[in-house]
Formats: sequence, C-alpha cells, structure tokens
Amino acid sequence: MTTAGQVRAGHGTARGDEVVEPSPFTERPFLVFAAGNAVNNVGEALYATALPLLAYRLTGSLTVMAWLAAAVPMSMLLAPWFGSVADRRGTSGLVLYGLLAQASAALAMNLMLWNGHPRTWTLFVCALVVAAGGVAYRTGWMTDVPVMFPRCPARARGTLNSLFLATTLAGPVLVAVTLPWLGYLGVLWLNLPTFFAPLAVWAVGVRPPRRTAAGAGRREPARLRKVWHDVTADRRIAVTLVLQMVLEAVCGTGLTSLVLFELRHSWRLSGQQAGWVVAAVNLSLLTGNLLVSQRRRLRPRTLLPVALAARAVSLALLAVPVWPLFLTALVLGAVAQGALLAAVVMLRVRYLPQAVMGRASGLMWLLTGSAALLSPVVIPPLDRVAGPHATFLALGAVSSVVMVHLHRARTAWTPTNPATTEPA
Repeated sequence: MTTAGQVRAGHGTARGDEVVEPSPFTERPFLVFAAGNAVNNVGEALYATALPLLAYRLTGSLTVMAWLAAAVPMSMLLAPWFGSVADRRGTSGLVLYGLLAQASAALAMNLMLWNGHPRTWTLFVCALVVAAGGVAYRTGWMTDVPVMFPRCPARARGTLNSLFLATTLAGPVLVAVTLPWLGYLGVLWLNLPTFFAPLAVWAVGVRPPRRTAAGAGRREPARLRKVWHDVTADRRIAVTLVLQMVLEAVCGTGLTSLVLFELRHSWRLSGQQAGWVVAAVNLSLLTGNLLVSQRRRLRPRTLLPVALAARAVSLALLAVPVWPLFLTALVLGAVAQGALLAAVVMLRVRYLPQAVMGRASGLMWLLTGSAALLSPVVIPPLDRVAGPHATFLALGAVSSVVMVHLHRARTAWTPTNPATTEPA
C-alpha cells in the first residue's frame, strides 16, 4: 500500500487530490523530533543571515555574497548519493556524520576568522562543508518521516517544513539583536552548539525504526533511470518538480543576495536593520507555509496557480523604487513562496513510493539544487548589466512563464485523472 493509500485507509477517502490527515502534534515523539530539529534550524538561519552580511563587510562584493550563499545549492549535487545510502544502508550514518561534519567546518571557520582576515575561498570551502553536512543530515531524517509518523505522513512533513521556517525566524532576529554586542564572530560562535541538538533527540530514542533483514530486502537498489521513472510517472510530481526548479532558479540565493545588497547599498540600511527586514520576510514565508501545512485539506489545483501568480507580481513590484512598496512586495512574495513550498513537500510525500523515497528525494534535490545554482551565476551579472530594477522585472517575467505550464497540466489535479486512482 502506498503512503497515500495508508492515509486514505486510516482516515477516509479524500475528494480528488485533497490530502486529509490528523495533526502530527498529537504524537509525543513528533514533538521531541521537531524540537531537536528546531534548535538545529536556528543555527542554519544564523549562517544564512550572517555569512552574506559578513561577506559584504569583508569585500563589499555582491558576487562574493552570492557565491557564499550558493554553498547550499551546490551541496545538493551530493543529494542523490546520500539518498541512495539512506535507501540501501539506513539513515543513522547520514545523520551522525552529517552533524559532525557541520560542527567541524563551523569550528574551522570560526577559528580562521578569529586568527585574522581569512581568504574568501577558505570561507567558501567551510560554508560548502557545512551545507553538505546539512544535506546528509536532512536526507537521513526526512527519508523516514513517513515511516516514523504513518498516521500523518504528509502533514508531518509539511509541519516540519513550517517549523523549519518558524525557527529560521530566530536567525535574523538573533543577528539583529546580538550583532552590535557580539560582532560577526560572536554570532558564529553562538551557532556552534546547535549542531548537537538532533543528537540528543537520537539519544532519547526518537529515531527511524531499525531496518529488519526482510525490510532491507524490499529496498533493492534502483538505477537512476528507474528512480527517474518513479519521479515522473505521476504527472503531479513532475508538475511540482518543474515549479520548484523555477522557484529555486528565480527566487534562490541570487535573489536573496541581491535583496540584501539593495537593502545595504540602495536603501542604506545598517546590518542590524537589514537583519530585521530579513526576519520580517521569514515571518511572511512562515505565514504562507502555515496557511497550507496546517489545513486539513490541500487543494493544489487552486493553490498552485494563485500562489505562483502572487510570487511573480511581487518580483515585478520590487522594481518600483518606493520603500513601502518594496517592503510590501518582499512580504507578499514570501507569503506566496511559503505556500508553494509547503504544497510541494506535502504532495511529494503523498505520491512518491516509500521504497525509493531517499533516492527520489536526492534526485529531485540534485535537480532543484542545480537550478538554484543558476541564481548566483545569472543574477549578479544581470544586475551589473541592466541594473536592479530591470533584474527584478526579468525575474517576475520568468516566474510568470510557469503559469502556462500549470495551465497545461491542470487536468493532473482533477478527480477524473486516472493517476489519482491508487492501490488500496
């Protein structure tokens, strides 16, 4: 029985492609699991905010800011291999070694900053190792979320995504509050202990169930072509994959770095003030995410085009050089993007076979990470040639093109689509 089949068998049949599940907050293991991830996510958010600002202070270069931020999508190139390890050998090694790699690289970066003015490439290498460890860790945990919480797999995954966004709010807030007192190095030292919180969760026994010999036998190795077939066989997964790839390319680290650069360079905000703006954007991202993940029913046929249209309009509005409108566009775009991200991860858990969840997720992370690499490669040169206003307009235009794809694929979400029929 598929994950979606288990949901329907336990909680009734949803109409069409609507997801109907109970809240994961009714399960104590989920609360412990989420708490450990939340502490770790705070550290991730500290890095995501502090590193680009530190790069601006050291170099004043948008390109350096963008490439430091690009360490995360670059690390996604390892995702298929991590997914294969998760499916074939279990997830414990990915979790443990991933967290240790993050802590070691973060410690090395802090020591280099403490000793003096480090070279840019050494900071990039450390950031890349931190990001790669994070990919390994998340692959290990998230592959077995449907197994750990079988009563509510889609909502558990969607809620974890919402909690990730909620805890990332603490990152920019902590940067804004502590930066005047601790400086950039002190903020990075504050982050170091957060890598060990998930290890405490593991120690108290909240972890994926041990694989039995019979269970391991059912997870036979799959070639990349077979995994690709599993990903694209269901048209709904293919639609959301295209949507996420475009979002990563258009609204990825290049856009984030451009917005931070504009806040500092054009709007003349201090590092502390920029941190508060990032916190407001993350709060908006969380709001959009919660509006989707905490609903009992998910209606993708309506949600996806409406949220995508709002995201495209918000990008175009960033081109207007009026501060209240610029801030409003940041908030509107973040709400729309949060809603889209929640829908994508929930639909992925619902329709992907659990037997290839790790490898399929790794392959999709590879594709979306490769798309995200276009963001720091294309946006800084485009900004230098055309200026920020034309760049924002171009990004909005590219986003709107996906509306055509969603319109052509609208039949994938109708109850009459044969793909909606799942084995019981």
